[in-house]
Amino acid sequence: MLAPRHVVVASAVSLVALGACRLAADIPRVESPTLDLPTWAAPWPTDPGDTVQETLEAAMAESGFLVGEHARWPEDIPADIPPLDGEIERVTVIPGMQYRIRYSRVSKEAVSEYLADLEARGFELGYIVFTAPSIPDEQTREKIARGEWDAVDIIKGHYSMRLEPGDEGAWLDINNAGFMTPGPPPQISPTPLVWPSDIPHRVPPPASCEVTTIAALGTHPGGYQIGFECTDPQVQQRYVEILLAAGFEETDRLVSDTNQVVYVNLQDREYMVEVGSVVGTRFTFTVWPLHP
Repeated sequence: MLAPRHVVVASAVSLVALGACRLAADIPRVESPTLDLPTWAAPWPTDPGDTVQETLEAAMAESGFLVGEHARWPEDIPADIPPLDGEIERVTVIPGMQYRIRYSRVSKEAVSEYLADLEARGFELGYIVFTAPSIPDEQTREKIARGEWDAVDIIKGHYSMRLEPGDEGAWLDINNAGFMTPGPPPQISPTPLVWPSDIPHRVPPPASCEVTTIAALGTHPGGYQIGFECTDPQVQQRYVEILLAAGFEETDRLVSDTNQVVYVNLQDREYMVEVGSVVGTRFTFTVWPLHP
């Protein structure tokens, strides 16, 4: 004679927790009375409901969950956890926490075979029947006597899952904190900044500086504002000397009340250059053609 299955009668508190589980990884355990389920028990069909479904659809649309042809059994799941045979509609991946797999179609036979396979692999199955204050206890007992249940917790070692069949499909939650290794952070390669070819050679990049920003000037077509990180604290003065040696003439200079040079304007027959001040290691100058 086969041993009867174990059923947890979940209170309304558990039912609320189940709703939270649709977006979370774990469900709080509630101490509840238990009843024995006959060995011939078949899954009790339940439907998550349109409201939950619509909420999930909106959340997935915003978060880019795996749907359509990309909705497949995740490769990260170890071979110790076999896939449930059915049509996967979408997969929600919460790295280091949970896979939530939505099946649009899975047969009762496939569910029964899946649970039998898990038992043979050493998984412990805890069957759950949901109840609420509005549901009479007698109705719950009759439901269990008919071999009906709402969900099943599946546990083995650090593996933890919950299966909740629906009318045609099913939800399968797999907590992956115990085996999913986060991948390496994405390596972002910045686009190299190319020195504008239309800036004349007599306006060179300053020495001991790295270009950090290049912005085209809207007010002066063909002009640029260029930012640098510099190791030379005297870069402003040295750059003014370079431009003077290249034939530019100083036309304006602004000095603060602390005797700091705010900017120096220099020009030749074709270009104007405004050499800005040095703030920490940041240096900026602006160059534009006088006759674009």
